[in-house]
Amino acid sequence: MKKTLFLFLLIQILFSGWIIAQNSSLDLEQINRDRIYLNSNGMLILGGWAITNIAIGSIGMTQTGGRTKYFHQMNAAWNTVNLGIAGFGYYGLRNSSPGLSLSETISEFQNFENILLFNAGLDIGYMAIGAYLWERGLRKESDRLVGYGQSMILQGGFLFTFDLILYVLSRNQSKPLIESLENIQFTGTALSLTIPF
Repeated sequence: MKKTLFLFLLIQILFSGWIIAQNSSLDLEQINRDRIYLNSNGMLILGGWAITNIAIGSIGMTQTGGRTKYFHQMNAAWNTVNLGIAGFGYYGLRNSSPGLSLSETISEFQNFENILLFNAGLDIGYMAIGAYLWERGLRKESDRLVGYGQSMILQGGFLFTFDLILYVLSRNQSKPLIESLENIQFTGTALSLTIPF
């Protein structure tokens, strides 16, 4: 029993030392700073897109008529939501701490990447609804439906591209963390560690 306990403690000490060495070589604080910087820039880009669309849409809907008026109207309305998301997201990131543990860092990456993939699915839905409205507007001769549909296709297309690019950039940042864990295997009943030399 004492030998088993001693062996268990020895493995724990060696394992924790290896994990600390891996974490220090990864520089978790810098990885988190880079993650926060990328996500903050993403929110600034989304906010810039929103402000531009609100400004152009507000002017465009007062200066035009027909389908174009409704196109601008939807762009302005749609982007008030985008501006709110960008503002709250940016504010939340400004208060984020880069001093996270390895598991917290991986969790932050996974949560953000899952949100981006979910949003990309929603973006496809927005474009599909936009196509439906556009087609229905043509059949019913409704300038409003056509304009709204065209706007939803544009907005959904931008957001889809934005979410996918941000997802790929985030995955590239999280890759070193995932690779550092490749040497650890847990089968549910056993833990194995491969130490490369």
